Amino acid sequence: MAHEAEKQELKQKVSQLVALKFSGDAQAAFVYYDQSNDKKLHRAELIDLLKDAGIGNWLTRGSWADAIIAELDRDGDKAISMDDLLAATK
Repeated sequence: MAHEAEKQELKQKVSQLVALKFSGDAQAAFVYYDQSNDKKLHRAELIDLLKDAGIGNWLTRGSWADAIIAELDRDGDKAISMDDLLAATK
């Protein structure tokens, strides 16, 4: 995916977003960004999350999303489930 510094930036900014906008409730954040209501974050939904977290810019967020999905998607469905996300944060 990314270098360790980029991974740390990602974790920090997403954590700040969850803390500020969702009172620290990661599941509420996941549901909010799951616009397709299929209990998965697809590329476009992940890009929205990254935008709100202040990660990358309009040129780079797609690459960020692709790399995150490639690293966290354990079942190969090109999306991130809550289980995928929780496994990555342990």
